[in-house]
Amino acid sequence: MAESALSVKYDDLVEEVARFLGYKSMTYLSKSELDEVDRYIQSGLRNFYYPPAADGIEAGYEWSFLNPTTTIDTIAPYSTGTLGVVSGICTLTGGTWPTWAATLGTLVIDSTTYTITTRDSAAQLTVVGDDVTAGESDWTLSRSASYDLPDLCGRVLSDFFFEPDTYSQSIPVVSEAQMMTFRQRTTDESRPAYAAVRFRSDATTKTTGQRLEVVFWPTPDAAYSLTYRYEGYTGKLTSALPYPLGGMRHAELITESCLAVAEQRANDEKGLHWDSFVRMLRSGIEQDRKLGARYYGHMGADNGVVVERRGFCGTNYPVTYKGETW
Repeated sequence: MAESALSVKYDDLVEEVARFLGYKSMTYLSKSELDEVDRYIQSGLRNFYYPPAADGIEAGYEWSFLNPTTTIDTIAPYSTGTLGVVSGICTLTGGTWPTWAATLGTLVIDSTTYTITTRDSAAQLTVVGDDVTAGESDWTLSRSASYDLPDLCGRVLSDFFFEPDTYSQSIPVVSEAQMMTFRQRTTDESRPAYAAVRFRSDATTKTTGQRLEVVFWPTPDAAYSLTYRYEGYTGKLTSALPYPLGGMRHAELITESCLAVAEQRANDEKGLHWDSFVRMLRSGIEQDRKLGARYYGHMGADNGVVVERRGFCGTNYPVTYKGETW
């Protein structure tokens, strides 16, 4: 699908900011001048994506185009093949150990759980304890209940929804404290009923930045394709990746945001471009609100539709509304 010819591109923004700073066109910019222009553009984009509070505009407005929908697929426990265990070495015949076995897997043999230390090959695992010996067909490799969310996921904005015509109950997002309480009660495998979003244990590493993961309870017992909505971040604008989010509708607002940043940092003042940015921001927010109107769902009688409802303890409970009880 072709982009609108009226959308603003990275090179357009470079020309606008360079001209404001008194520089030549993009073709003749020195490296230091282009670096300066680029810094103002990237900052202007952040200023547009997450607008500040200004002159009646509330802080933290969330653009509808920053909230995409995607899916995440859970992985069923693995039990294909015949297992032989000698001195902690688990050899699989007629199957292949999944790549996630060592980092996310737990091996259960005859109701006994073993911690996996390494995946030595497609057919061999090593578990804790060199005295582990067995020749069993009754075994299961279970995957962890945690799944990585997209690198550009800022937060989850909705429940997790099963595929159409499967289950009536979606998976609500609860706090991590509630999830820890559930998992303290049991780690059995079943259809997930709740989810919690948290930072990964390696979220503070300086090489990758913070990343999120979702934890399901109970641990998924099958492969489920789950749809959810999230706040999506975006990458740096470049000549190769030229189009900012928001499209043609917000082209002038994006341009003014970049010029307002250049105006403040180069001239140490808020001038005409800041005033223009704020004025256009009000209009842009009003337009976006029309596009992002929410539907709150049916609030009347159930009309014969049976919907499963669960309390936080995993049990059903009645709900009464205007004399109707479900």
